[in-house]
Amino acid sequence: MTTTYPCPWTQGALLACTCVLVGCGGQRFGSELGTRPKTRPLSRMEGSAVRLPEGKPFAIAVPQASKKPGLEGTAEADARASGSGTADASATISFSGTAEGSFQLGDAFENDTPRQTDFDFTVRFHYAFEAEAHPASAYPDATVGLNLYARDGRGRLLRELKLIDYSTEHGPARGESHEDRQFTLTLGPGESVNVFLAGRVRVDIREGRSAHGSLRLTGLQMEVATRPAPDVAPSGDEQE
Repeated sequence: MTTTYPCPWTQGALLACTCVLVGCGGQRFGSELGTRPKTRPLSRMEGSAVRLPEGKPFAIAVPQASKKPGLEGTAEADARASGSGTADASATISFSGTAEGSFQLGDAFENDTPRQTDFDFTVRFHYAFEAEAHPASAYPDATVGLNLYARDGRGRLLRELKLIDYSTEHGPARGESHEDRQFTLTLGPGESVNVFLAGRVRVDIREGRSAHGSLRLTGLQMEVATRPAPDVAPSGDEQE
C-alpha cells in the first residue's frame, strides 16, 4: 500500500489514517439501486455455502458515467462493472467542469423458506485508487469513495461500511488494500437483501485547475452460508 502522505502506512492501515486526516464525514452515495436485480432463492443453496462468482455472475453490475466541461475546459469520465467481479471508475477535468464515474457490484438474495434464517456473509475484494489536483489546493477538486451496503427489499439500509472517503483537499494520494469483511443478516420468510459495493470518482472544478481520480475494484468474491435463526417470540408474549 502506498500514498503520497508522509505517514507510516502499513498494510490495512490506509483507512484508519485517512479517517483521521479527512474526518470521514462521508457521503451515502450509491446506496440506492437503480434497477431491481433478480434474487437468488435460499432454498436452492440451503445446506452448503454459495460462492460467487463461481459460474454464477453477480446480479448487480451497474456502471454510470457523466461529464460536463466548463468554459474552455475539457472533461472525461468512464465507468465499467462486470458480473465476473471487477469494476472501475475514473474522472478527469482540465481547467473547469464536472465529471463523475460510478459503479455498483454485488448480488441479491431471498429467504423463500417459511422460517427466519441467518445469512452469514463473507465479502473479499481488492481495491486501488488515486486522486490528484494541479496545482494543489485546499479544495475538494477530486473525491474518491467506496462503500459496502446491504439494503433489504423494503428499502431499509441494514449495513453500511465506508472503505474509502477521500478528497484532494488533503493533498494527492494513492493507495490499495485487500479486504475481507464478514457480517450476519437475519431475514424473515419472503424477505430479500441486496449486498453490493458502490464506488464513485467525482471531479468538480470551477476554473483554472486540473484534477484526476480513479478507482479499481478486482477479485470480488462473496460466500454466503445459511442457518436457521432462533425463534423470536411475538411482542407482548410472556416467558414462563
